[in-house]
Amino acid sequence: MRGFPLSRYFQDRSRGQNKRARTRGVLIDSGLEIFGQKGIINARLDDITKFAGLSNATFYNHFQDKNDLVSAVAMAIGAELVAAIDEQVVDTENAAIRLVVSTNIAMRAALQHERWCHVIAASFFYGPEGVIDVSGYLKIYVDTGIAQGVFKTTSDRFQLNQLASVFISGLGLVGLNKNNLSIVDRTSENLLRLLGVTPVMASAVLKKAQAFYR
Repeated sequence: MRGFPLSRYFQDRSRGQNKRARTRGVLIDSGLEIFGQKGIINARLDDITKFAGLSNATFYNHFQDKNDLVSAVAMAIGAELVAAIDEQVVDTENAAIRLVVSTNIAMRAALQHERWCHVIAASFFYGPEGVIDVSGYLKIYVDTGIAQGVFKTTSDRFQLNQLASVFISGLGLVGLNKNNLSIVDRTSENLLRLLGVTPVMASAVLKKAQAFYR
């Protein structure tokens, strides 16, 4: 009997699609569950396929190896977060507000799915194959904010990696302290401060951003 993952999020997303897409959804959910339980490094292919109720041969019909699945899981989560973010920030062009709203929505969405926080954070440090391109996504906001005169910084690789590390650290902390949502606001404030926003302005941005997610 198939041991369906605690979350069938991506399986449900594939309803109405062909069998290949549905099977891929099962494997992504199973990978997400096992990566969350055991960590990406310690997760074995046999663990994932057993949990999915599928054979290793079926796995290899969809993915080259575990790294390929890590990448698919990370990209699937990333796509969901980006969609949720884009829906909420459509009404503002201010890069600082968009950054804060995006940070809040991403963290809150991840908290709704227990394994997401763990896998996003772990994939960031796992290797380039599995990384959700946090720094690449942040670069869009940083470049826009610089052009608007909102951010007093550069968008070089060092700065972007610093910003991504702050976001991932905040995500990890909020995952461990689910009732302490102040961590979300502190993460947003730290991102703004790294971008050269003054404390007074950062506080004002946080207040304005609340209208988009509360």
